[in-house]
Amino acid sequence: MKSDLTPNYMLLAIPSWGELLGYPTLGKYANHYVSKILSDLVLFFTSTEKSVTVRNELSGESTIYFLFGLGYYYTKFELTSGRYITDSRELTGLMISDFVYDSITTSKNVTLDNDPDVIIADKVVKIPLDLSIKSNTQLSFIKGALMRNFFIPYKDIFLEMVSNIKTDDSYQVQKYGHMLLSAEEHSYDNFFVSDRINDTPYSEYENLTAGINDVKYSVDELLKQHFSNSELKKIIEALSYLKTIFSNTTYDPMYLFSIIENASNMIPRTQNISGMEKNEKRQKESIFFTAEPRINTFKKWPDQIPINNKTDLEIMARRLESSEKRVQKKFEGVSEEELKKVIEHEKVIDENRTDFELRTLKRTKATIRPLPLPPYDNVLNILLYLKRIVEDDYPIKSIGEAFDLARDNIKRIVLHLDYLWDMSKIANMYLREDATLGLSLKEKGELLEKISLWISSTPENLIKRGRPQY
Repeated sequence: MKSDLTPNYMLLAIPSWGELLGYPTLGKYANHYVSKILSDLVLFFTSTEKSVTVRNELSGESTIYFLFGLGYYYTKFELTSGRYITDSRELTGLMISDFVYDSITTSKNVTLDNDPDVIIADKVVKIPLDLSIKSNTQLSFIKGALMRNFFIPYKDIFLEMVSNIKTDDSYQVQKYGHMLLSAEEHSYDNFFVSDRINDTPYSEYENLTAGINDVKYSVDELLKQHFSNSELKKIIEALSYLKTIFSNTTYDPMYLFSIIENASNMIPRTQNISGMEKNEKRQKESIFFTAEPRINTFKKWPDQIPINNKTDLEIMARRLESSEKRVQKKFEGVSEEELKKVIEHEKVIDENRTDFELRTLKRTKATIRPLPLPPYDNVLNILLYLKRIVEDDYPIKSIGEAFDLARDNIKRIVLHLDYLWDMSKIANMYLREDATLGLSLKEKGELLEKISLWISSTPENLIKRGRPQY
């Protein structure tokens, strides 16, 4: 079953592609292992979307969401050599499985507003390009929230994408084909391109970059499976239209919301995406029009797609790189074929050694017990409460609940602090963990250090404040 191709003009951001997918890989770059990902942001000015229902003998029925527009994958990372790299990829499409979409739409909001159209959450930022239905009061709040949580932290990357859009040869789908990032179950964390990119300015896209598991040259075949020729033509026309709009949109670099304001005058008017009133209760946020039939449906995260610990992957990457260098030095002059065999053998040995080290970082069993109620009258007391919960070895899921409650109580006192975003990320991550496990010693130490930094960075007037300020 397929939905119709549907217009959807919005600004969409995924703050961390790896975190959204459960860190399937840190990736490789120029044949070197990536040891740490510092940024892996996905940005999109979208134009059209479509959902497709597929059936598989093993996984049953599932829904795939396709989103098209002018996108950008930006990553900053460290190689095992200690060298820092920034890299980017143009995107014209996203392919997202239903379980990933549900993870996005149920992530915690980081603002107090309850607007069904504008979403600023842990795993997604979404704002319609048409804000004509918003009142001046609503617009003022939206601008302030976006400035704090999106435009300030991602200003340079956002301006880089806008500058790239204005380049004449960018996003030329008819010449070079689509460039699609996939979070679909059977092509998880793959970058799809066309074989037309060979010997073009996009030839470098054949190489892997941080956070991407594989590059496939079958985007044309993939899209033909799910879209008619007339639909593919409409998608290209919508992309070309969007590029024309943003290529000619003027803006103030010191007031980035002006990009949305100026572009909205040329964007077709769209309806309220959810059809809900501002304060109406809902289980999921609404991002795609074609996902509305599943608004009360939740897809379980598949067991075959594990959610990895980023720190464990970083340790493994350093180990593997070290193993390869050691073998290459030891076997200088050996044929390439024999060297590959030796490297693979050494990798197995090194992975076993790494596994032994990782076992010392494993989480231990924890006793399930009720959380004490967090304080709400003082930021310092709330942070000290978190510190006590971590020190007292509560289950990791309970620690997630404590961070969730503490963040909400801090927001009752002050709308914005730099570490509220981190608190939301920690809560969202830990709430998905096994209720019977506690933190490892390494996790516990890092978390206590983080809380201590939050305490030292909290303004003195908030430390002294003795009652909630609404």
